[in-house]
Amino acid sequence: MKKAIITCGSVAVFFAAAILGGAIYLVDYALAPEDGTRCYESENFSISEKLKKRKDDPQHVLAEQERAVAYLKLKKETSVITMKSFDGLELKALFAGQKENESHDYALVIHGYRSEPRDLAPNAVHFFEKGWNVILPGQRGHGWSEGNYVDMGTFACRDMVGWCNRIIEMDPEARILLFGISMGAATVMMTSGEELPPNVIAAIEDCGYSSVWDQFEYRLKYEFHLPSHPILDAASLLCKRKYGFSFWDGSSVDSLSRAEIPMLFIHGDADDYVPFSMLEKNYEAKKGEKEILVVKAAEHAMACFVDPELYYSRVDGFVAKWFE
Repeated sequence: MKKAIITCGSVAVFFAAAILGGAIYLVDYALAPEDGTRCYESENFSISEKLKKRKDDPQHVLAEQERAVAYLKLKKETSVITMKSFDGLELKALFAGQKENESHDYALVIHGYRSEPRDLAPNAVHFFEKGWNVILPGQRGHGWSEGNYVDMGTFACRDMVGWCNRIIEMDPEARILLFGISMGAATVMMTSGEELPPNVIAAIEDCGYSSVWDQFEYRLKYEFHLPSHPILDAASLLCKRKYGFSFWDGSSVDSLSRAEIPMLFIHGDADDYVPFSMLEKNYEAKKGEKEILVVKAAEHAMACFVDPELYYSRVDGFVAKWFE
């Protein structure tokens, strides 16, 4: 009997240690900074050698090529502006302002997970060439911005309210569009539920997740073939202790239920990184004015490259409706 109790105790300790180890690995794997998390100004933003070898990945090769071309255009027009976050971090953004034609329209263009402001150069150039002023913030822990971890939009949504106020300081007559892709889209959706200044007119999200928990649950199953319980529960508690937020705190769906600004929802139906099923969950959560665009055969964050004519015609049509 005593031996059986010891054996059961040893098994319990082993499983507890395995769960804790898995939780620590997951938090570090998903949220801790890594090489390349922060963006540094570079003349060599061009298609990577790694992507050149991936003949089976034409969408991402095309995207990298177009980003390289667009960034060269964009950087000629940009300067770096700063602001302090609500918790004291110095956040930085690229700012491309219209010089010849005065404009009070501003696109706040928000990058994704372990990405950087210049990765959204094609989208920024599109708005800039349409006569918009463009702000590309580095999310905390990304770009030139301070921060020691990736927060998945949980705190960044409050940063975006700060950037909106920063724009209004620059131009009290500003009319602001929120635009984000991937984690940037989730940040946009979470921002939409915050108390926004009336200068924020509308928002566009492209392939954002429904919540941090939902995204990690999906990736845990997709990448590691593991169930969410109990590892994800333990990881969420660890994240709360270490970084100040749990995986339940960052919810696009909850924020969208409070959102009052019009929103365009975009997703590629071949997305297997943020699953296509999350589009409907997000769309249904938003009350009031909203539109939806599904881009056929587009993988994650590739919709604007797969069918640019459709993509930008719908983006421009939505924008024209609310920025008359």
